[in-house]
Amino acid sequence: MALDPREGLVEFRDFKGLRNTVDERNFDNGDLSVALNCDIDDGLNITRRKGFSTVVVAGVDRALFAAGSTCLGVGSNALKQILPNYGTTTLRSGLTALRDLSYAAVADRVYYTNGIENGVVENGASRTWGLTVPGLPTASATGGSLRAGRYQFVVTYLREDGQESGASRAGVFELTSTGGVALSAIPVSTDPTVTHKAVYATAVDGGGFYRAGIITNAETVFSILELRTDAAPLETQFLAPPPAGDFIGYWGGIMLVAQGSRLYPSEPYAPELFDLRKAVPFTDRVVMVAPAKDGVWLGTDSEIIWLAGDSPEKWTYTQRADYGVIPGTFAYAPGEHLGDGSGTGDEMVYFASKRGHCVGHANGTLVNLTESRFAYPAQEKGAGIVRRHRGTIQFLTTLQGSETAANSVS
Repeated sequence: MALDPREGLVEFRDFKGLRNTVDERNFDNGDLSVALNCDIDDGLNITRRKGFSTVVVAGVDRALFAAGSTCLGVGSNALKQILPNYGTTTLRSGLTALRDLSYAAVADRVYYTNGIENGVVENGASRTWGLTVPGLPTASATGGSLRAGRYQFVVTYLREDGQESGASRAGVFELTSTGGVALSAIPVSTDPTVTHKAVYATAVDGGGFYRAGIITNAETVFSILELRTDAAPLETQFLAPPPAGDFIGYWGGIMLVAQGSRLYPSEPYAPELFDLRKAVPFTDRVVMVAPAKDGVWLGTDSEIIWLAGDSPEKWTYTQRADYGVIPGTFAYAPGEHLGDGSGTGDEMVYFASKRGHCVGHANGTLVNLTESRFAYPAQEKGAGIVRRHRGTIQFLTTLQGSETAANSVS
């Protein structure tokens, strides 16, 4: 601050941005209690923020997402694809009202969930995420060449692209003499993408399951007359589609689905098959799943956690902060965007915590950029982006129920 005697004006310089962690009477020069419609650049200069123009996307009012050429949003309880001309195509109607979606892009597919419903956008259409597990058919004796003894059998659904469902509960049937096992009332899938069903059985008196045959989805009977242990083995026993999670992320070939305080990992490179027994429990609600190069940043209502390791079975759990994350605010940006020169890698995780803007490095290092200056008021959720504006990198967040949009100049 300086007084210009020629003009009788007070000049302020070196604006440091918002500060709400100390009483205003203890502010340093350059601290601001309110900063509306203004930007502060790397040189600590303050300028008026440029205005904005509203792009009207018919019928879309929440849950925007873009990956490659796919742009999605929600409006009128429907998932919609946003076209280059800002028109829309409805992909799925009847979603639960006022629920935000969490998305994860895998190859040419986009997975989505809102805690109640989930699905997959593929080839311009929405389909189910994973295949339901079939029910158990009825078994009876028939003619055949199987030796007398106890046999087990299961059924799976097959999608037209070759994807297989989890296996049904194992049925057991005992032959009292040489013969075969006739299955009837084999369930018919109502999923339009299911074209066939596979039947698996064990050798007499146990062992692994091997494919005994394939029938069309419409067929409801099949007879197990002989078994070959060189046939395709069953690979989906005890697997199922994921629960409808609140937040998702794709890391190292594994889909991670957070529901409440539990994190469900998929099978490796099988984002639609989950062993629900492998859920990882946490002490509080999980509100952020942000994969990084060497691990996963996880946010709960009360902690910031780093999960490191090659697989969920080998994860090590490290608490990086004892305060929570504001849901919906995380975004990725290259490490070079972090102004202190410590950033590395193509994707660092920026997010809003309850004590300020944070950056999660790809190696598990956490930096709170604003803890000493700015703490967020209590908020239910928000949104965040990283942008380059007038040569300055900014992390922008907007919070539900707050009149303040906060910037962090990194």
